[in-house]
Amino acid sequence: MEPLKAAKIRIVEGVEDDARVTERARRLIEAIECDDVATVDEAGFNELAGELIAMPRPRHGMTGEIKPIVILNLARFGESDEERARRQERYPDVFKLGGLFSGKSGFTWRPSGSPEHRAKTGWVCQPAWQIHSIRGCHYRCSYCSLGHFINLMMNLEEFVGTLDEEIATHAPDQTLFQYDNGTDVPAFEPEYGGSKLMIEYFAGRPDQFLELYVGKSANVDFLLDLEHRGHTVCCWSLAGETQSTYFERVAASMTERIEASRKCQEAGYHVRHRFSPFIPVRNWREECTEMIEALFADVKPDVITFETIRYMGYEAIMRDFDPDLLDPEFVAAMEEVADVKVQNGEEVPMDYRRGMYRYIIDELE
Repeated sequence: MEPLKAAKIRIVEGVEDDARVTERARRLIEAIECDDVATVDEAGFNELAGELIAMPRPRHGMTGEIKPIVILNLARFGESDEERARRQERYPDVFKLGGLFSGKSGFTWRPSGSPEHRAKTGWVCQPAWQIHSIRGCHYRCSYCSLGHFINLMMNLEEFVGTLDEEIATHAPDQTLFQYDNGTDVPAFEPEYGGSKLMIEYFAGRPDQFLELYVGKSANVDFLLDLEHRGHTVCCWSLAGETQSTYFERVAASMTERIEASRKCQEAGYHVRHRFSPFIPVRNWREECTEMIEALFADVKPDVITFETIRYMGYEAIMRDFDPDLLDPEFVAAMEEVADVKVQNGEEVPMDYRRGMYRYIIDELE
């Protein structure tokens, strides 16, 4: 597991009821640097949830250490609607956090790309069922805010045991299932054990595959001897030297991510890369070319996708980024539209974005 310093670890009551879950908790607690470890009952967890809701959670920015609150939690498989409603009435703050925090299954629908989503946004995406077991991250990327607390589903064997029915009911014809875009799971491995369980599960699915979101991690040695049978796609978020060094603190470097990709491809995994989010730093064209050449020197990815930084307007970029590291043309383009109301996710002006994409495509070709 990659190094992690936590402000406190809270173990939700019930983790100790299953020996496999207890052992998982022991491994994680030993790997996390933290002096404040305690078990909380449901009332105590609801109180903690209230604190998390009230906690400021700004983007990480360029500096400063953040010690997250780590929660070792349980999903409530088999809970009836009536039981869940009663629990929500008693512990409302847990449910305000929602999702995995409230004990919901991590098998969820991503509607982006549905007819309703396309009609609303004009975006062409692909809706899908996804797999989640962690919310929160090791890394301190300047454009993100997922480092303030981390919730881990601990009863993973029980979760995997539900997947046959979930897939048969909701997604019998879906061929690729992403795990887990709420974090970079390998950063927690092998102590957590989620990647191994999911890889081995999908190794037995004849026509279905797992996309393991390795993200910005290079911690892949634990993957190399697993029996994946060619049914796992490892996907990285790849960035050039300046971005990976200064804007994605604590994460692996560009070179380390490429080397991790090479290892996994040699171990028989499919590999894919996302140039996402692509931040236009000074000399981004030269760095993009260097990144692509370094990648293809060692790896033959199945697919490459890319997108510019999103969900940050001019004010946020000037506050959370070091503008001296950015392309002056990009800063000027963002300032020019600073007062223009745009759809969330479309902050970078189209002309600038189109120029970036054209350059990337030309380099890939």
